[in-house]
Amino acid sequence: MKILFWDIDGTLIKTGKAGLYAFEQATAEIWSQPVDFAQIKTSGMTDFSIAAEIIETVTGRGATPAEVITLAKRYEQLLPNHLDVREGRVLPSIREILDALHQRSDCMSLLLTGNSRLGAELKLRKFGLDHYFNFDNSAFCNCNLTRDEVAAGALAITRSMTTQNIQSVFVIGDTPNDIRCGKDIGAFTLGVATGTYSLQQLRECSPWWAVESLPSAATFMARLEEARS
Repeated sequence: MKILFWDIDGTLIKTGKAGLYAFEQATAEIWSQPVDFAQIKTSGMTDFSIAAEIIETVTGRGATPAEVITLAKRYEQLLPNHLDVREGRVLPSIREILDALHQRSDCMSLLLTGNSRLGAELKLRKFGLDHYFNFDNSAFCNCNLTRDEVAAGALAITRSMTTQNIQSVFVIGDTPNDIRCGKDIGAFTLGVATGTYSLQQLRECSPWWAVESLPSAATFMARLEEARS
């Protein structure tokens, strides 16, 4: 069995920054202040870490856990409308690759994402990709502030699958955080430069494989076969 953990934003899809607009509206409603995303690093971060940074930016102090949860929950409520009005898209080769993996009994596509479970479901459902993934065995932020905590959850998931005879684990993402957390759990890491980081920036993180964009399904599957744990 090959386990593939996928990032979402910038890897599978682009949402036209629907998530940031949803956070912006939620912040205005709760804090009655605009948020300047130029001051906040969002790429590769979790929903909860973004919420915490937003609160710190608009209040000038650290966020409480309750405040983070409140902002993140309101974001989830607003997200569907922003997904509907922004022009998003599925990234190149994704459907073809997910179809190929879905047809294989020895491959399982999961998520390792900074999105909450609900946020992930809303985004993937919008683009018709949700049926490719086992959400129950995926790793989401779920109140975790760091990507490393999400990766630790992914590692626990793979260790619980002892009956599956796991041959190899892959983490596919578009940021250095994806590569780093994938290495932390002993996975083969694939950096794809379809997000905000260049191919050179991803290669500097020494992933197992780095590409400008994902190749054809045939090339992708052949490369998976070359990996040996």
